[in-house]
Amino acid sequence: MNRRDEKLTPAELSWQDNTPVSVQFDDIYFNKAGGLAETEYVFLAANQLDTRWRELAPGSRFTLAETGFGTGLNFLCARRLWLAQAPESARLHYISCEKHPLLPEDLAQALAQWPELESGARQLLTCWPAPLRGFYTLVFDGGRILLTLAFGDAAEMLAELDGQVDAWFLDGFAPARNPGMWSPELFQQIAAHSHIGTTFATFTAAGLVRRGLAEVGFAVSKLPGFGRKREMLNGRFESTPDAAPQRQPWLARPSPLANTERHAIVVGAGIAGCSAAAALARRGWRVDLLERNAAPALEGSGNPQGALFIKLATRPTRQSELHVAGLHYSAALIRRLADQQPELGDICGVLSLALSDKEARHQQQLADSGIYPEQLARQVTQQQACELAGLELSAGGLYFPEAGWASPPLLCQRLLADSTIRCHFDTPVQSLHYNAESAHWEINGGAHCAPVVIVCSAAEANRLEPLASLPLKPIRGQTTQTEQPEHPAPLKRVVCGEGYISPALDGRYCFGASFKLHDLALDIRAEEHQANLDLLERAIPELARALDITKAEGRVAYRATTPDYLPIVGPVPEFDWVEQRFARLRQDSKWRFEPGMRHLPGLYVNAGHGSKGLVSCPISAEFIAALVDNAPLPLPRRVADALNPVRFVIKNLIRRTI
Repeated sequence: MNRRDEKLTPAELSWQDNTPVSVQFDDIYFNKAGGLAETEYVFLAANQLDTRWRELAPGSRFTLAETGFGTGLNFLCARRLWLAQAPESARLHYISCEKHPLLPEDLAQALAQWPELESGARQLLTCWPAPLRGFYTLVFDGGRILLTLAFGDAAEMLAELDGQVDAWFLDGFAPARNPGMWSPELFQQIAAHSHIGTTFATFTAAGLVRRGLAEVGFAVSKLPGFGRKREMLNGRFESTPDAAPQRQPWLARPSPLANTERHAIVVGAGIAGCSAAAALARRGWRVDLLERNAAPALEGSGNPQGALFIKLATRPTRQSELHVAGLHYSAALIRRLADQQPELGDICGVLSLALSDKEARHQQQLADSGIYPEQLARQVTQQQACELAGLELSAGGLYFPEAGWASPPLLCQRLLADSTIRCHFDTPVQSLHYNAESAHWEINGGAHCAPVVIVCSAAEANRLEPLASLPLKPIRGQTTQTEQPEHPAPLKRVVCGEGYISPALDGRYCFGASFKLHDLALDIRAEEHQANLDLLERAIPELARALDITKAEGRVAYRATTPDYLPIVGPVPEFDWVEQRFARLRQDSKWRFEPGMRHLPGLYVNAGHGSKGLVSCPISAEFIAALVDNAPLPLPRRVADALNPVRFVIKNLIRRTI
């Protein structure tokens, strides 16, 4: 069986004097006599983080990685030190692997004994992911700290990581208890993600760890251990990493720009563009956002409500990995923002009804696979679904407790609230040209210039000459808005079937949406209102019969989709050069090319999200911002590769269609 299809097993704990103990490995998670002091001594002090962080330049980034997250004690201690010592404009990216994540209730109990860490623990518990293999991005302290949790085997997860590390916490159960983790593959991955000067610290002094790290290029030293422990290890990377296993050269990251001006232009003020602008602004970039309309979210992102909803695959795919990571990230974002503005959205849960035999079989296969934990999705009977929704429904289905709805226009407005984002409305982008002499992109003949441009204009993106090769297509969708009737009772959850409906906002229901290919008209049509109502009646008959669509209002917009239904997110290649350079793929799709790739310098695209923009746009914006900032990516390499704009050229070469 492919390892990605295996069920991730949460940690099973016993408790000894309020100290968590792993049943599987028969080992403690932290020192009974002083877990916090042990972390400060073993990991923070031995890596000299106090001094290193205090001496960071403003605007710097520091990347810290860990091989076992456990209870999160190391992370929360590092967070506390970072907030105390690092410049306010600096950013910490903390990356941690965990093969057996704690359940939320165990995590809460473990951290309850450290009141001095309560602020960080509360943020962690609020957005703790379900135990499913993958990468999850958590934002702390207004963006000063980014935590990437990689759920899965440490060596396997690090092989999917794209980024370099400045310091390592080599934590995990003792080598004698868990020798499988301390493998040659792990040490090789640690070296592959290190640079000269990268440090490490670990509680253990076991010979296999000392030798393993020395063999991959670390200068290893012994230090007195914490408490009763006689020795521990720390060290510094002093070697050039071995060449990474060869990947297809067209998937290489773009070279960092020589221009150090941290200024970017974002084209488009829908969810994709507003998310990208906000992600860059949190990293200290100055952003100019250009939008052809008079305000944000007046096109595809303009519906009053949208569902945070995903379809799961019976065998995890790159698309499902993106959507699971995106759902987690978007739900946490909505929760943070809705705390101050409740009408912005609600993570109230989503019911995905099995309205056909085909969908019922699919949902049963998902349940039988055992891959997806109940914290993400669980089967519910028709009666249970009705109780959750507060209304009579036509079927049972899957319930996603960590999903819900958001108002895209309100979300876009909040994302643009950062003072470093300057919005230029009523500014259509007619031309995009690169000036090699100034190393800037010029928009509209030089009216706006920057070294970095991110195009987030959905199906309009390929109207700009450098992106003309991108296969984006618009699909018409009409939503219906009606007054909430007095009876039946108000809907309490988002309900999806063949369409979707959210709980009422400001006394109005929003539901739909139609799906019309090859139709570019923007008129509101009574027959599409009726079709939306018919879909609703199949899911919630009593509510559909109570709605008066003779007074319905509607809205038409276009989803931008792609041939493989994955968004196009990443650096824009030199398409003609790629076609010539990799032409041999027409004859031999497995030909091994020498390294070498060309991108249009500083040009990125974030488009083609279809109807899943609320789920995929915010995490894609984090991905784009990491590429622009030359930082570790928040998505696994295999997912990043699947989003790469170059993929269509390569596929067409292999298929001999170009």
